Amino acid sequence: MNKQEFVSQRDMLDIVFANRNRAYGAYQLRREYPNNLLKALGMGLLLMALLMLSPKIMAAFAGLVSPEVVEFPSDDDRVFTEVKVIQPPVVKVPPPPQASVAYKPPVVAPDHEVNETPAPDVQTILDDGRDIGAQTVEGPDDTPPTLDPPGNGTAVIELPAPPEDDNPVDPFVVSRMPSFPGGEAEMFRWISQNLDYPEQARESGVSGQVVLQFLVAKDGTIQDIQVVKTPAGGAVLGKEAIRVVQSMPRWTPGEHNGKPVKVKFTLPLRFNLQ
Repeated sequence: MNKQEFVSQRDMLDIVFANRNRAYGAYQLRREYPNNLLKALGMGLLLMALLMLSPKIMAAFAGLVSPEVVEFPSDDDRVFTEVKVIQPPVVKVPPPPQASVAYKPPVVAPDHEVNETPAPDVQTILDDGRDIGAQTVEGPDDTPPTLDPPGNGTAVIELPAPPEDDNPVDPFVVSRMPSFPGGEAEMFRWISQNLDYPEQARESGVSGQVVLQFLVAKDGTIQDIQVVKTPAGGAVLGKEAIRVVQSMPRWTPGEHNGKPVKVKFTLPLRFNLQ
């Protein structure tokens, strides 16, 4: 009769690794595998139980913890433990009074109690259109505001008339400014060809901008040339600028309302050392 004998896991590992290197690692892993499996299974079951019971645990802790009151110190050392939101009061605007006309029905009374003021005519009150009340009240004006003054839709714009005398016209109101023959580009090209840099200013190293003002007459001639601005020590530059402008050909005069007028003109000139 055959007899079966039970061999434990530890004895089976010893038999398998009888003639092998047990220090390699596989022997130790297989020997500790049952214990590691039980630990992993226990930790997994514990984690699942905690997840399932977490709502009840949190509810229990919430009942034990009382709400905390946060105190905010103020500037005058007082302590506020509660914040209240105060709603602004609702202001009810009364409607505008309705227009009404006063009317009191006649009353029979002794002569000494009768008011001598004549009673208003009933038909006049009915034609008034306003409500009848104890006193006369002027109601709001329902007429929409008008943005434009009444008119027929046509208007005449009058341009400022040209001066009757020979005074210069403001450059901002003239219809057309005076101009050099050929335009502005031709003017600066002509100036560059006819301008001579003063030797005295060249030796002194003086350079910069010179600003002139002059009048362009009705016939295009240049009058009353004045130096408005020169660089430091640049008086000779101003004299040269005046000489060049005086030698210019006649300009096309400015116009105002289709008529030639005298206009003040400002011209900047720059002297650069090369």
